[in-house]
Order: sequence, then structure tokens, then C-alpha cells
Amino acid sequence: MPSTRDYKRRIRSVKNTQQITRAMKLVAASKVRRAQERIESARPYSEKIEELVNSLAAKVSADTHPLLRDDMKDDRVLLLVITSDKGLCGGYNTNLLRQAFQFLRKREEEGKETEIIVVGRKGRDFLARREFSFKEQFTDVYGKIDFALATQLAEIMTKAYLEESFDEVHIITTEFRTILSQSPRLSRLLPLAPPVPEAIDVQGDPVAAEYIYEPSMEGVLDSILPRHVRVQIYRSLLDAEASEFGARMTAMDNASRNAEEMIGALTLQMNRVRQASITTELLEVVAGADALA
Repeated sequence: MPSTRDYKRRIRSVKNTQQITRAMKLVAASKVRRAQERIESARPYSEKIEELVNSLAAKVSADTHPLLRDDMKDDRVLLLVITSDKGLCGGYNTNLLRQAFQFLRKREEEGKETEIIVVGRKGRDFLARREFSFKEQFTDVYGKIDFALATQLAEIMTKAYLEESFDEVHIITTEFRTILSQSPRLSRLLPLAPPVPEAIDVQGDPVAAEYIYEPSMEGVLDSILPRHVRVQIYRSLLDAEASEFGARMTAMDNASRNAEEMIGALTLQMNRVRQASITTELLEVVAGADALA
């Protein structure tokens, strides 16, 4: 049976752990606010440029730009997986990597080829242990998320799509909803998905917003489409960063509360052992006194 000294040692150990989890929670809380501001600032621009590109794509031929081609095949896919470099963030990496693994395994079973670009050490380690190889890998990037990284990824993925005959390019990231809510998201980046009509007229035809393009629709599309790819990748990186900090803050808060409950339970057990020890000593003293009498 553990002694009071053993319980004191365990309580001290749990308190030290609790100090660490509280500090990590405060650090994550300070970072998630900044990350939340960044993603909320980027979303309106991302959504508007996506709306504009979809509107243009619906009005021009698919042969107008090579990034618009859609052969209706998915035999070769390039997949961007965005995870974190560090752990201690609850189910953030687990949920995302489960979805990525299911996607990859399903394609393997169908005999289709998938190449992977991974961002984050956790994703790299998880997939490497399952014998997946990588076209490119980026680690130690969190805290350094910027548009330059998104541009670098966009150039790699666009070049691969155009020169290596990939049929599609997909992104798996975690969408940041609130500090307490994040969810994995798989989306197709290239080619562009068919635009969703804003409304339907009385004849049943789609109705979209009308824009005036200068110098031409083709010229605007040629300029804006590569930028659209960079912006969507940048948004995915910001979503992942904010989600990681939010998940870590929640996980460390739960860990701190669990440590508090564990300290209370250990203290109660220690007091019971101490009381039992005192009672035993008193009984021994009384028994000794009776024997001498």
C-alpha cells in the first residue's frame, strides 16, 4: 500500500504537470487570437476571388486556360495534407490524418495513383510509418505561416498539375469555425469545381452576377487564376494554424482540469492513509499501555 510520502510525490508530480499545461494553454490562447484574426481577414478576399473565378470559368471555354481543363478523370491525384509540427492538441491531427488515410487507402484499392505533399511533422511521421512516400515535405513552418509559403506550394502544385499530367489536385486541412470547433475538410483545388448558380430564372437556367471585364474575360482569367490558387492554399494554411492553436488551447484546458481532479483524489487517498496510520499507532499505544497495566 502506498505511503503518505508516495502520495506526496505523486501530487507534486501532477502539480508540476498542471503548471506546464496551464502555461501551454495561455500561450495557445494568445496565439489563437492572432491566428483567428488572420483567417477571418483572409476569408472575404478568398471567397470573393473564388466567386469571380467561378463566374469567369462559367463564361469561357475550358480550353481558355490550362488550369481549367477537366478530363473527368481522377486516375492521378496530387494531395496536399496540412497538419501540425507538434502534438498536445487533442484530436486535431488524429481526425485529419484518419480522413487522409481513408482517402489514400480507398484510391489504392481502386488502383489509382496519388502523390502527396505534406506540411507538418505529424503528418509526415504518420504517413511515413505507413510507407507512403512524399513528393515534397515541409516541416517547422508553424509560427512562420505567410504568403511566401503559400506561393511556394502553389508553384509546386501548379507546375506538377501542368507538366506531370495530374488529373486533380486536392487539399486536406482543418477548417477553423470557432476556438472550440474545428473539422477536417477535403476540397478539390484543381481543376475548378463547376460553379454553383446564384439563382435560377423562370426558364430554369442559372443566373449569375454580371461583371464587366477589361481588357477581356480571357485576359482577366489568365491573370487572376494563378492568384486564386495561391490564395486558396494560403487560406488553407491559415485555417490549419488557427485550428491547431484552438485545439491545443482546449486540450490543455481539459488537461489542467483533469490534473486538478487527480490532485483532489490523491489528496483524499493520502489523508485516508495518514488517518489509518494514526489510528494504527494509537491502537498500538493503547495496547502497549494495557499490557503494562
